[in-house]
Amino acid sequence: MKFLKICIVFLFALKGFSQESNHVLFTINAKPYYTQEFINTYKKNLQVTKSNNENIKDYLKLFIDYKLKIIEAKSLGLDTIQKFKNEVQQYKNQLIIPYLKNDSLTQQLVKEAYNRLTKEVNVSHILIFLKQGAKPKDTLIAYNKLLAAKKLILGGQKFEDVAKKVSQDPTVKQNGGKIGYFTVFQMVYPFENQAYKTPLNKVSMPFRTKFGYHIIKVNGIRNNRGEVEVAHIMIKNNTLNAKQKIDSIYDILLNNKVSFYNLAKKVSDDKASAVNGGRLRKFGAGKMIESFSNVAFSLNKANDISKPFKTKYGWHIIKLIKKYPIESFKNLKPKLTDQVKRNSRFSVVNKTLYNKLNKLFKVVVDSVALNQFSVDNYKTHPENFDKELLSIGQKKYSQKDFGMFLNRQNRKNISVVFNKFKQSKLLNYYKNYIENTNSDFIKMFSEFKDGMLLFDLLENKVWNKSKDSIGLVKFYNHWKTKKYQNTNLETHKGIIISDYQNYLEKQLIKKLHSKYKIEINKKEEKRILKSNI
Repeated sequence: MKFLKICIVFLFALKGFSQESNHVLFTINAKPYYTQEFINTYKKNLQVTKSNNENIKDYLKLFIDYKLKIIEAKSLGLDTIQKFKNEVQQYKNQLIIPYLKNDSLTQQLVKEAYNRLTKEVNVSHILIFLKQGAKPKDTLIAYNKLLAAKKLILGGQKFEDVAKKVSQDPTVKQNGGKIGYFTVFQMVYPFENQAYKTPLNKVSMPFRTKFGYHIIKVNGIRNNRGEVEVAHIMIKNNTLNAKQKIDSIYDILLNNKVSFYNLAKKVSDDKASAVNGGRLRKFGAGKMIESFSNVAFSLNKANDISKPFKTKYGWHIIKLIKKYPIESFKNLKPKLTDQVKRNSRFSVVNKTLYNKLNKLFKVVVDSVALNQFSVDNYKTHPENFDKELLSIGQKKYSQKDFGMFLNRQNRKNISVVFNKFKQSKLLNYYKNYIENTNSDFIKMFSEFKDGMLLFDLLENKVWNKSKDSIGLVKFYNHWKTKKYQNTNLETHKGIIISDYQNYLEKQLIKKLHSKYKIEINKKEEKRILKSNI
């Protein structure tokens, strides 16, 4: 877009929109322009123009000239050109975004994310798979299964044993449902929510995620240790002498016979990290297996080396490179805000918006018309779908509208797709509502359109014409003896072009004054000249 150049012509595009006073200050071709609009504009531009009561009359002249340019731009059809329409639509889409946001709720989620980031929770879970949009009967079965499992645990059975009998998580046989420690953004939001809200050593009620229903037990809560960066040497535990080999490597390191970097490159069985001297990417909670992570975080000073220890992958020796403690909220806020907006938790903000819109507008769904999509096939029999399905305010949507939307979706669950359809139509209705009823939006959008029109008019009638070398030379020759006696056209071209543009704009204004009939309300003009605005 032309945003930088538009700033040049926005001086009078920043007009006030209020017509608190219905006093007509002037007319152009019988169209009235009101005193209050002029006063609002004048006040807004005081700091820019350094205006005072002594030059209000000059300012009024400039204001009338501005109005003439907008009228002329529209008479030339500049507002009908596709490029103009595209730029205006793009701006409208950007302008409307703040009206669709709930910044207060977003900031609550950001603060919540930081508070959770300072802690790590260790949980075990039991999962019963359930597809989204499942029938109420199937939902009830899954819910009751988990209630029964919870009852067994509260009755004294070990969570791990119950999990192995009930859970449908494919890893349950190996881990007994234990997930281990994690922190914010590492689980889907409903799961994270339940983990941070369930008290230590307690078992939650069943809750829903996109995978199905869960219950969890919180095994531990600790302060977040931040992130750590280490290098390691690993010897696979697939030979009888693996322990002997790792011990000999440890002795070499203790005696400083070979650097950790060179030794890792030479002997480590983790070939992915060996090429970098065993160096791993920094990691925090939940990123590495717990036995490895605990040793890494137990090291205190850079270059400290751990004793050999065993994990399911083999034997390891770790060297500490650097620790990264949790930063302050102030430092992390921009990053957390971005993460919140890209995370599933932001659906909370959207849900709040849709709940608000459902209350704001009259939304009616014909349940019989909707149910027809479950018993009849729209794709093969579209002719059977001719009823009204949804109304939002005065806007009506038919079964065919939804049918075409349904055909474009990969997901075929009717209730899920319809909810998505309804939300998109509700959002569009809200956008149109804002455009027609919100005075702040109307004002800003109108200011932008007028600014764009002013830019395009000056570009066509002034700036592009000033590039005409014949016209420029003619202008220069005309003023050469009066203004440019010691000035060369080529060496002072920028200054002369600027003068030429001012000349062309004055000629344009002169033409517009003769083209359009302007009548100033002298009584009203006199009143504002005497007023202290």
